[in-house]
Amino acid sequence: MSKTKHILIVDDELEIRKIIQEILNDEGYSTSTASSAEEARIEAKNKKPDLVFLDIWMPEEDGISLLKDWTKESQTEFPVIMISGHATIETAIEATKLGAKDFIEKPVSIEKLLTSAHEVLSEDMVGDDVFSHLVQNISSFKQTLDEISLLLEQESVFIIQSEEGVDKTAWCKALHSLKYSELGEYKKLEFTDSASINDDSQNIFHESLKDKKNSVLFIENIEKLSKEEKALISKELIGHSSQNIPKLFIGVSGIDEVIFMEEQKRTVIKIPPLRSSLKEVPEMLDETVKYFVNKDGYNYRRFSLAAQNMLSKYQWPGNLRQLVDLVQALLSRKDKEIVNVDEIQEIIILQGPSGNILIENNILSLSMKEAKKLFERAYLTRQLEIVGGKISELSRRVDMERTNLYRKLQSLDIEYKKKKKTTS
Repeated sequence: MSKTKHILIVDDELEIRKIIQEILNDEGYSTSTASSAEEARIEAKNKKPDLVFLDIWMPEEDGISLLKDWTKESQTEFPVIMISGHATIETAIEATKLGAKDFIEKPVSIEKLLTSAHEVLSEDMVGDDVFSHLVQNISSFKQTLDEISLLLEQESVFIIQSEEGVDKTAWCKALHSLKYSELGEYKKLEFTDSASINDDSQNIFHESLKDKKNSVLFIENIEKLSKEEKALISKELIGHSSQNIPKLFIGVSGIDEVIFMEEQKRTVIKIPPLRSSLKEVPEMLDETVKYFVNKDGYNYRRFSLAAQNMLSKYQWPGNLRQLVDLVQALLSRKDKEIVNVDEIQEIIILQGPSGNILIENNILSLSMKEAKKLFERAYLTRQLEIVGGKISELSRRVDMERTNLYRKLQSLDIEYKKKKKTTS
């Protein structure tokens, strides 16, 4: 089983320290806390953290000053995520330039906190995450990466397209890791549902383009912006291209390709779907199993020859995400060492025709009440398998308050007590 990650929480407010510590402990991390920069230095020396959550505004010495000191001391290198309730855009940019991995605003969002922690801590693993790991280690995927790098020899901006479930982020990360890591860092800029190109976000975008430490900048979800805001992004990218800086490759995802292509005539890179690499499916299955065995301590399971043959002919409508989802669900069951065809068919039925929709074959023959109960049981059972039995994660995943979730699981007769994982 993988080593428990240790996180140091630095904040002068006791309540915030306690809340963050409780959340992280509930997720299986070990934690320590500090109320000042001086205490943080002592805690970090006593036990080197795998990650630090650092408040910017503290009495006596602020978080930026502490981050500067830690940046100078190479022997104390560890990732830092900044936290602040009223930081300026200049402060955020300064923290990023000093090496901060992320920036979280107060009041702290539990989902944002855990997502940031997971993303930063997963960078220590081969391939960063399971998708990047697969993209970098499967032969047909590596061949596609080689082909992409040839296309980019004369380009600094490109549009990346793929079907749902391919995971474009993993491809950009792999491209950076295998081809451009020596030129600088990988950075991702993502626009959310509430995104808007106001002065602050425009400055962050502009600073990202100018940052000479970057070699790959991946911009995601531009389709969430208005037509006028997209035009601003387009203008910035055109300006960047005219500077003829070949070391920064920018992958743009989710934009209106017709408008964007008319204005910039950019190279469109189409990531092939999983069905284009069916011969490598057995290798992908085994690599995914080994990844989760090493990362989460699951017992190893191997696919029977019949199961491999079946999945090598399957068209994978949900692409790589569906394959990873399937393997994770199978590992969570721990029934037998060998995965058989019947087990796979059961999960694929739950995944549905798009690879991510839960449905039963006979659902249309049932009454509304029966179908609703069947769907809820299948849905929650499957989600529980995916999160490894962790109720806290299930609560976030299905967006249901824990007390109501416990009641629902009991009413559907779903066993939800988390089983302890065996260590090897």
